[in-house]
Amino acid sequence: MKVIIDTNILINASYDENSVAFKIVKEVIDGRIEAFATHQTMGENRQMLRKLVRDREYRALLEDFFTNLQIVKVYEHLNVVADPEDNKLVESSVSSGAEYLITKDKEVLDLEEYHGTKIVTPEEFWAAYQNTKN
Repeated sequence: MKVIIDTNILINASYDENSVAFKIVKEVIDGRIEAFATHQTMGENRQMLRKLVRDREYRALLEDFFTNLQIVKVYEHLNVVADPEDNKLVESSVSSGAEYLITKDKEVLDLEEYHGTKIVTPEEFWAAYQNTKN
């Protein structure tokens, strides 16, 4: 499965190893889910997470996560939501052909789907992901 993961999911995963967000991060690290990002968003994510995540063990886990991200180049800039940072997520989704954009951001979730990418919460994604394994 090809996905784009919003930074808020990476932050949420740091709070609870039993959370769905953490499970998604682990599946990317283990190579069972393909996650994509642009060089720019990956750099921004790394910088933000260094400031926000205090747990050294989780920070090391995030480095494994970033190592497993596949870099995508954006060819078309979009303006489909008010926040330019959120538009970058949608752009990455379109450029990568991602099946899912995983976020907790209400404005992005309100899109529901964009050019074939389903925009879902971690819980919605996890339910769909589990169904593909059965």
